[in-house]
Amino acid sequence: MSKRGPRERFVYVLDYLKDGNPLDRHSWHRNKPLLQLIGEDHFILMEAYPYRELFQLEERVDRDSDPTSLKVDVLINYEDLTTVARDTLLRVLNKIVSEKEKFFVDFFNKADSLTLKLHALELLPNIGKKTAWSIIEERKKKPFTSFKEIEERVGLKDVKEIIVQRIIIEIKREDKYFLFVYPSETDKKTADQKYIGYLDKIKQST
Repeated sequence: MSKRGPRERFVYVLDYLKDGNPLDRHSWHRNKPLLQLIGEDHFILMEAYPYRELFQLEERVDRDSDPTSLKVDVLINYEDLTTVARDTLLRVLNKIVSEKEKFFVDFFNKADSLTLKLHALELLPNIGKKTAWSIIEERKKKPFTSFKEIEERVGLKDVKEIIVQRIIIEIKREDKYFLFVYPSETDKKTADQKYIGYLDKIKQST
């Protein structure tokens, strides 16, 4: 792990600016071809130089098998994303969450208390103490196996959307707890900022 955080092997293209971004706060990005990307595993936002002429929005790039396609230059924040990148972000997050459904379902099965008064499940949008307790009671009977099963057994609506919205909250740095997103070194960290990293924990235990 570098000073910039864990390396993202797989990245998704959020925007491809062939002529650069004149509004970019990095002056050297204003008149050169530029990519805005998000990492698949830790949802780290970054800007990169493209080394080939054609990229598609939402394209998934394997930086190991295709190392000459792009070069990551800097990490960025949500505020740095273009309008196109912000729109693409929602579609990409839906895609990632769908493809990693097993890991996110395991989060519902394994999430525990963060403090004496706060459970990790309560950080998800639309989930309060009552719903969190229902999830805990249901998973004791039998572990969840899919989003659909969680919805049916607990009465939640659109679990995938709940996860996506939580990831967006963390990308925007709107909460001190980071369940899924790795807070990059570009952020002004505060003493109470906490990286929980549930997806890392789940991967290590499987």
